[in-house]
Amino acid sequence: MARVAYCLPLAFLFLASVIPSEAQSEQPTPAPAAAAAPAAPAADAPPEVLYDVRSNFTLLCPLVNDKSLDYVWRKNETEISLVWEMKDRYVLERGGAEFRVARAFEDDFGNYSCALPGVGEARWAVRGRPHLKLPANTNVVEGQKLKLTCKVVGKPYARVQWSYSNSTDGPYVPLDDSAALADSEAGVPDGVLLLAAAARRHAGHYRCDAPAALLPATTTLRVKDMYAALWPFLGICAEVFVLCAIILLYERRRTKPDLDDSDTDNHDQKKS
Repeated sequence: MARVAYCLPLAFLFLASVIPSEAQSEQPTPAPAAAAAPAAPAADAPPEVLYDVRSNFTLLCPLVNDKSLDYVWRKNETEISLVWEMKDRYVLERGGAEFRVARAFEDDFGNYSCALPGVGEARWAVRGRPHLKLPANTNVVEGQKLKLTCKVVGKPYARVQWSYSNSTDGPYVPLDDSAALADSEAGVPDGVLLLAAAARRHAGHYRCDAPAALLPATTTLRVKDMYAALWPFLGICAEVFVLCAIILLYERRRTKPDLDDSDTDNHDQKKS
């Protein structure tokens, strides 16, 4: 009995320590914080309008006007009449509700708006459609550095995407790790493709593309043998050697009859 009386307090202490911990462990653990989802485009984001450089673009204000108010057009929050680069290049028609540029420049991109005082405002994000250009053919000597620049017309510049194919019919695949990308001098993101040392396996067709572009640009890369420039030189040397040999042989044969004639003359003179 003494042992039982001694063990009971120990048992109660054990139960008191275990029960709260189990209850705590059974409580639902707070869920980890969810990763922030990418921000969805705002519901009131202005619609995007694409235009081609050296072409025209038109914006039509949807605000209803009873002809008692004047439409106010702005570019990047500046009244259009105060934008120096737009001077004399735009017209307002349909009572000022239509804004038209006859020959758009690359720097005409921006945020445009029309407003009627006390009525409301309409906005557009005007962007230049990308037009891409690469040389039709590109040559490089094996082992030399290669720099391919994708020229883009249409601002703001979109990030260029490069791909490669060893056949004219494709398919085009992403570049391997031997190629590096850099921004061009004009500021086009990833507009330059770099190869530290061109190899025969790099020969093929390279393409640059960009979002909203009508067509990608393609170039055919040819990697020449590093000794390719030496073969013409060796050929010239061989031609010179053969020509010299022919001249020497001809001269040798031509002088031999002359020597024979001189020997005959000397013999006749001695007889006389």
